[in-house]
Amino acid sequence: MKETITKTPMFGLFLIISTYALGNVLHKKRPIPLFAPLVFSIFSIIFLLMMFDVEYTTFQLGGDIVHMLITPATVSLAIILEKNYRYLKEYYPSILLGIGIGTIVHTLIVLGFVALFSLDQQIFASFFSKSITTAIALSVSDSLGGIEALTVTLVVITGIFGSLIGPFLFKVARIHDPIAQGAALGSGAHAMGTSKAIQLGDVHGAVSGISIILTGISFVLLTSIASLIIQ
Repeated sequence: MKETITKTPMFGLFLIISTYALGNVLHKKRPIPLFAPLVFSIFSIIFLLMMFDVEYTTFQLGGDIVHMLITPATVSLAIILEKNYRYLKEYYPSILLGIGIGTIVHTLIVLGFVALFSLDQQIFASFFSKSITTAIALSVSDSLGGIEALTVTLVVITGIFGSLIGPFLFKVARIHDPIAQGAALGSGAHAMGTSKAIQLGDVHGAVSGISIILTGISFVLLTSIASLIIQ
């Protein structure tokens, strides 16, 4: 009976939707990083698969359905940009400068690690995409020959770490401007950073949402250059 249920695409799909929805409810009641929907669903699914001895390939039958939605999710980011365009229009020098510098520094750091530890192109491609939202990161990583599973893992870890340490760094560095905070969280910690930015304020959240898109575009533009460097 168990094999009949688990070997259908609906099993994986139901598991993804139910754990994400539960995480969303818990996060609204107690907004801690562990209850962030994406984080909660990942750990919950891993626990349940291990508990009931379900193979990942079986679960992935339903996961592939969600994977197909990544492309339309990427396109839908344009809605966020359109809704918050006034912030970009008013503060574009600060936002674009911050994202540009951050993208270049991030790329140089990753290249430094590649050279220092003699990492191959696959590892570089996976690390290079870690600060972009998943929808764009997978495409960038794939175009450079990265490892999809590693890319997703690094994106999640980066988001969790960035959303946790971001507010602390703002206090230490005495950064109080909502535009600067929103741009930092969105460009450095993508969706999870934006979730934290929304908690800080409406302006923080709006600028963070814009920064996710612009950071993704910046990395896409850098992809061709990066591919030439690592060859």
